[in-house]
Formats: sequence, structure tokens, C-alpha cells
Amino acid sequence: MLLLSAFSCQNDSKDEALWIISAPAGNKYTTIDKSGETVIPNGRLITPAGRSIITAPHPYGLTLSPSGNIAVTANSGTSPLSITIVRNILSEHPEVQQIPPGPYTDKGVLASVFMGLAISPDNQIIYVAGGQENKIFLFDANSGEKKGAIDCSFISENSDYTHGYIGDLKLSKDGKTIYAVDQIGFRMVMVDTETKTLRHSVPVGRYPFGICLSPDEKRVYVANVGMFEYSLIKDGPGDGSKIKPIDYPAFAYGSKEMIGGIENDTISIPGLGDPNAIEAFSVFAISLEDPANPEVVARIKTGHLVGALVEGIPAVGGSSPNSMVATDKYVFVSNGTNDNISVISIEQDTVVRTIYLKPDDRIRQFRGVIPFGLALSPDQKRLYVAESGINAVAVISIPDFRVMGRIPTGWFPSKVEVSQDGKKLIIANAKGYGSGPNGGEAFEMGPEGSYIGSLMKGTVQVVEIPGDKQLTEMTEQVISNNFKFTAADDPVFKYRENNPLPLFPGEKESPIKHIVFISKENRTYDEVFGQIEKGEGDPTLARYGKRASFTNSKKTDTVSNATVMPNHLALARQFAISDNFYVDSDVSADGHRWLVNTYPNEWCETSTAASYGGNRNYRENSNAPGVFA
Repeated sequence: MLLLSAFSCQNDSKDEALWIISAPAGNKYTTIDKSGETVIPNGRLITPAGRSIITAPHPYGLTLSPSGNIAVTANSGTSPLSITIVRNILSEHPEVQQIPPGPYTDKGVLASVFMGLAISPDNQIIYVAGGQENKIFLFDANSGEKKGAIDCSFISENSDYTHGYIGDLKLSKDGKTIYAVDQIGFRMVMVDTETKTLRHSVPVGRYPFGICLSPDEKRVYVANVGMFEYSLIKDGPGDGSKIKPIDYPAFAYGSKEMIGGIENDTISIPGLGDPNAIEAFSVFAISLEDPANPEVVARIKTGHLVGALVEGIPAVGGSSPNSMVATDKYVFVSNGTNDNISVISIEQDTVVRTIYLKPDDRIRQFRGVIPFGLALSPDQKRLYVAESGINAVAVISIPDFRVMGRIPTGWFPSKVEVSQDGKKLIIANAKGYGSGPNGGEAFEMGPEGSYIGSLMKGTVQVVEIPGDKQLTEMTEQVISNNFKFTAADDPVFKYRENNPLPLFPGEKESPIKHIVFISKENRTYDEVFGQIEKGEGDPTLARYGKRASFTNSKKTDTVSNATVMPNHLALARQFAISDNFYVDSDVSADGHRWLVNTYPNEWCETSTAASYGGNRNYRENSNAPGVFA
């Protein structure tokens, strides 16, 4: 049985072959095999090259020490919020230390962490972005001991940065200045590492996510990943108005009310403005020529504009620029939802080239590569792109802007670094090999418990950068890990000749006119259908099936031998049932997106893990402009 629906791939050419695309796992069930082939819930395969080191869940941040011997990951949720220090990273026997140790968050050691990391030039201090604590934490790189924190809060007559969310950061070559983004404060901060004080706050665009320095350190670039700035709905205009909850959509997307808002005597709904405003989905360039007065000198849109026709279809979402690296000539920007890289000329402050990330020509019209972290080779001739959606790192030749091939990684590669000699890649994979089961006869509960978010360990992958021949082989492996292509006229489909259902759109008229889709959240196949003999289930988990017994929370009432969901079981007996179909999500927030045919991008994945880990809490009294996202 296929884990994904089959799609037909075709264009206007009638002579072009028609392909049916299915998940490569076929009838295989999800399984973790760290020495071989892992099957993840979406039916794709994981075969990471090189060797992998286990970290805490969701390492969305990665940095390499100036010496090249230490790698550090920022494990941004669910639990434990932590960093992982890997010493002697390139050796066969690296030393791994998690801070804080153990399976749980220790707020006394590290109350919050989100993506941003740097290591001092003398390889002694690790700087850690403190997320919602609005701080940058300091740790000893040798012992792991906490060495203090730098407060990024600031209040003036015109600004209130009491609350912030410190994310991606970069350290100057001399180690004296940290440049970091404040996601909810819509600012870039400059921090003095010698005095441990905030030096400047520079307003930027909406939800700044990524940051990089030009090689000469005369400019810092900030990628703004957000579309709108949201506000509270009030019961009318004026200072005396109160918050007014409503139980209906405020306005239609794209309507004049969405842009301009609604205001009358009973309600005040601020407009969201133009989705293509310069503050949205853009890169801001900040000049550091005068260190005492850093200022924004360029605002550059990247990727496709909202509403622009892309292969005949209007773009409804933004480009999601999220990560950047800079050479002497260019700034490379990964556009997470556009599956491309914008190339900005440093001299011209404009996009001069777009590199499209299409893993195979047969799926050129589809999206889902999700470019995220970027890294450069020491000679600035190659660009490496973490492709989170297809579990690969793309290798790009910078002189001719050509995609040379791909390297297979773990699940959801987030960040990538290059060794000093340019011979190895260090890759952070946010979901590693997956969580595996969290119940059943074969499950042995460890100290992490049974929550998926705690079982989803990440990995740090170390791989030799391949030569051309090996890169070709690895590229083929990446394709076969993600897609199975079968020609529509292949004899394998001969058995379907009399099947009334079309194999692909347009083959024949389907007798099915309507589909009713019912989603039951937070319930697994085994919990409801584990006892059904025609399925491959685990009856020990069927607490909502037949012959179930349960007691209320007060232990005053008990029900024995009950059939909890008789209608579900009756439908399964009367009609067909699938025992090997999954929604590829960790929790509800990203699962909802899968249900409406949307691949959660890097913003969704990182913020979801942080939120569920208590690392992205809403503060009702906050004046931060991005507090509502």
C-alpha cells in the first residue's frame, strides 16, 4: 500500500511521459534502522551519509568553533530546552555534553533557547540566544558551566523592548560584538561582549529570523520572515475601548477590509495592510560604517510576491526568507516556501539571480524542498543548502549558480557548517531518525517518558564532502529516498484495467462525486482499530476499541468490557481501512497544516517546537509588535 496519494506529472507537451509518483517506502511500515534504511511517517526513507551523533530534540541552531573542533547545537524544544556541545567533532570518538543534562528543561540553567549560537575567537565562550528570556546566555565551552547572561531589554521614550525573543545571531571576528535578531521586537540588536551590555537596537522588518555579516563586516543583513503585524480587536475606537473577542473571521483574505480594517461604534479591527509591504518577506541591509549609528540602508524583497503568477498559479503565501550567508560579492538568501535561493548583489542592493531547487524535472511544478540553513566553502566557490523538506543538502557551484547535486541527511536538516579545510560538512538534523513508537508491547519507556516531542531526538551528521562521481550517486539516493516514479503505462498497473477509479486525473471519469473527510485529532490507528484482524495493529493499545475498561478521574465509577467507538469499528468492517497511512506531524499545530495539504515550513516547525516546550509563551501585557504570532 502506498503512503502517499499518486499524482500525475505533466505539462503542455503531449509527447512527454506521464508519471505516477508514490512514496518510496511502498508497503513498508515506519521503522528506525540507524545502520540502514529508516522509514519515516510520510513514506520517505532516511539514509544519512557519514556518521550521526544523537542530540536532544529539534536542534534548529548549529555553530562551529573557530578552531573547528567544537560543534554546538541549540535544541529549541520540545524538551529539554538545551544546547549540545560536541567536542572533537571531526574525530572518530567525539565527546558529547548536553546542558542541562537529563530529559527535562532546567530553567535555572537554561530557561529559553532559540537557534542563535556563536563561539568566541579563543574557543572559550559559547553565546546562546535566549529566546523569550530576551537575553543572550554565556557558557564555558570546556566545562559547560554557565557564565552569565546579557540582557537585551531596553526602554526609552519611543521604544519598549521589555519583552523580546532573541533568535539567530552572529559574532564579529574580533569577538567584541554580537549581532542578533529579536523576532517579536522587530529589531536587530548589537551587544558588547566586553561590557556585556546592549549597545544598539535597530528597527527592521516583521519577524526577523535570519542574520549574517558581510565578510568585511561593514554590513549586517537581516531576513524578515513575517507577512503581517497583528493587533488586538477592540469594542470600538478610542483609548477607552476594551478587547473584544469575536467568534467569526474578521474579514476575508485579500479583501479591502483586510487591508484597511473595520471601524465603527461597536468594533475596531485594525487592517493588516499590504501583504507585499517592504517590511514583509524581505532582507534589510544595515550599514556599520559608523559603529555609533548603525542604520538601514537598503530594503530588498526576495522570492515571489504574494499574488504573482508562478507557473500559472497565483502565489498565496510569501517567500519566507529565513537564512543567509555572504561572499565578497553576494548575499545568498534561502526562501523557504518558494524552494529557491535569492542572490543579492552587495554592490547593487538588489536580487540579480534566482537559483531554483528542483530535485527532479518530473516534479518541477511541485513545492516542498524547504531550503533552510546555508553555508559556504572556505574558498567561496560552493554553497551548501539544508533542504529540510527532502532531507538533503544541496551542493551549488557559485561561479555558475548551478545545483551540482545533493547529499542525503537525517530527517529535516536545519543548519549546516563546513570544516575549516573545506573537506567535511557538519549538519544539524532537527528530527534525526524520528521518534519511533511511544507505546505498545515493544516500547520500553525511558526517562524521557512517552511524549513524541521528547522522543524526537535530533542528530549532528558529519560527512565527507563527496567528489563528482560520489555526488552523482548520492543525488540518485536522495531522489529514490523521496520519490518512486512509475510510468503511467507501466505493466505494473495492468491489474487496474477494470478499476472504476482513475489512476490519474483525466484518465477516466470517477464514479466518486463527494468525499467526506473526518479527522479525529490526538488518536492513533492502534488506539481505535488495533484489534481489527484485517489490519496490522497493536491490540494492547486499543483503549478505544472493544472490551475496554476505564474509570473516571475520581475513581468512583468504572465501566467494563465496553465498545468505545462502535461506529468507527462498524465502518472499518463494512468498508476499506488503511493501517499504514500517517499525518507527518509531531503535534496538533503542524498537523493541522498537513490536513489542509500544506507542508509546514521552517517558521512553523521552529516556532511549534518552541511553543510546545514552553519556550514561546504569549505575554498579555507585552508591547512587542510581534507578540501575537
